[in-house]
Amino acid sequence: MNDFQEITERQFDSAYNAHLPKKWISFAFKYFSKKTVDKNLTLGKNLSYVLIGLFFLGLFSTILKLPHAIIGVFTITLSISLVGLVLYILSAGTLNRIRIKKIRKILDVTEAEYEYLVDKFKK
Repeated sequence: MNDFQEITERQFDSAYNAHLPKKWISFAFKYFSKKTVDKNLTLGKNLSYVLIGLFFLGLFSTILKLPHAIIGVFTITLSISLVGLVLYILSAGTLNRIRIKKIRKILDVTEAEYEYLVDKFKK
């Protein structure tokens, strides 16, 4: 195993640029990660409002004992939306982990060493 501290910025950039994140990953991390900047929060907030609204519509329609067809519309819409969002975020995270493994394999470093190199060269 190489001494990871001997890896130059050029070597790191070469490996990193060989496996840049695809648009699928970039979109997920841009709008749905903990590090989302304020200007990109509108999509996540709007989606949250829609999901919360669907939940309360389903809740109140159940409390008011509306027909099952109306309750079902809200419940199924909420369920499909949540499943879709969760699957999207999980797939983006999985694809990003695969991408990082490829970079680590090229550089022959561990996960902690990779994080150190990212902090050193990408910030």
